[in-house]
Amino acid sequence: MQQKSSFQKAIVALMLCGVMTFVGCTASWVNTFDTVISVAAPALTGILDVAALADGKPVDAALVTKINADAAAVETLAKDFANASSSAGPGLCSQLQVGITTYESDLPLVLQVAQVSDPNTEAKIEALSALIVSTFNSIEPLIPNCAAPAKTTLAVAVPLSVKNFVNDYNAEMVKPTGNPQVDAGTAKLKLHTKSTFMRVVTFSWL
Repeated sequence: MQQKSSFQKAIVALMLCGVMTFVGCTASWVNTFDTVISVAAPALTGILDVAALADGKPVDAALVTKINADAAAVETLAKDFANASSSAGPGLCSQLQVGITTYESDLPLVLQVAQVSDPNTEAKIEALSALIVSTFNSIEPLIPNCAAPAKTTLAVAVPLSVKNFVNDYNAEMVKPTGNPQVDAGTAKLKLHTKSTFMRVVTFSWL
């Protein structure tokens, strides 16, 4: 029994070592960064879904593709910056800031597309977009040793934790508008997240 117990402990130790090697010293902020980006992307496309439900039109597939591509690009740049040498860091910092600015510029594009005639649905879209701005405000403070933060033209909103953002976004998403098409479809547009541990163990990034 003692030998078996020691063997099991050794296996657990190897598994933990493998996880730590995979995550590296970047886990503390890169995982959080990824989580914020990964909830903001479906939050943005959720606004397009709401507008499509209100108007009875297809979702703008090209804009959805752009949002997801911009989110993926920022996540990749963040990982590259986190693992960069001291000499490569400043250049990757600049690239990351440009990527963040590009990603943030997707919200005005979404609002241009998401023009609806129903005032209650319009109020829902405005409330959802204000919450998304709060996630943008929490992105840059996560990045250590990256100077010259990108400037945004978005309205200032108090940063929210990911958990609070998801809860507030979901509550706003399912709030009745009186529009049957919108109210019937919004429950399927709620955001979902995984814990950092599960994202690491399953090699998934939300």
